[in-house]
Amino acid sequence: MRFSTSILSASLMLSSALPALAVSVRECDWASNAQSIAEPWEKNTKVFGNGAVRIAAVDTGGEPVCCSMQLLILAEDKTNEQGERMCRLIGSNATLGFEWIDFSKLTANYHPARGLLLTFPYSLYVDGLQHRSGVARVNINTARGIITAQ
Repeated sequence: MRFSTSILSASLMLSSALPALAVSVRECDWASNAQSIAEPWEKNTKVFGNGAVRIAAVDTGGEPVCCSMQLLILAEDKTNEQGERMCRLIGSNATLGFEWIDFSKLTANYHPARGLLLTFPYSLYVDGLQHRSGVARVNINTARGIITAQ
């Protein structure tokens, strides 16, 4: 019993030292409101696949200060029999966004078997004095009806 407790303690310490995944995908919620699309729309929205995938940078008005920027994805879902689109928000965790997204540097690459891979730089709020930068990768597969963080 003592051996298994030691292993558990060591694994908990190791997992707490590792950084958490900084990108999450969640269902659309209050932040996906059209009022949150960052202005100007023509610089903060993009369309791919002849309209099958639409993305927009959203900003919830600077609130919360740490993480008001998110990426909104509206995408065709070929598995949905009613023809409904997928609506997802890309943020830093299950409820919050990023401090900043460089939408102008967002790139997209398409692979027939995997779908559309979006890549964009972001900044995370750490403690008000420190910020952490990263690059998010999000895969959109309309054939399978899934959107995942890479």
